[in-house]
Amino acid sequence: MEAQIRLTPTMLDKAIIDANTSVREFALSQGVDFAAMVSGDRHQLDAFFANGSETVINLYRTNNARADRRISIKDIKKHFNAGDTLTIKFINNQILIKG
Repeated sequence: MEAQIRLTPTMLDKAIIDANTSVREFALSQGVDFAAMVSGDRHQLDAFFANGSETVINLYRTNNARADRRISIKDIKKHFNAGDTLTIKFINNQILIKG
């Protein structure tokens, strides 16, 4: 199971990324069910970038009437540029984020 996100300038500048289907399926494989979350709920997953540096993935529902499903990744701008596609995988009992 893996998630893929093609990054846009807005995603990187605002650190707000809609949780697409692949992200929601990956989250579910890690025990985070967006369908069961309500507005304002948040889950954190420890992860690593391909270079070994640690990061945190936040999976959350926005705190508004729509309760949009979102993902944010700490320090994403240090590792990726607009136009890049990142992949999130569960490998060797850890979550890996790579380009």
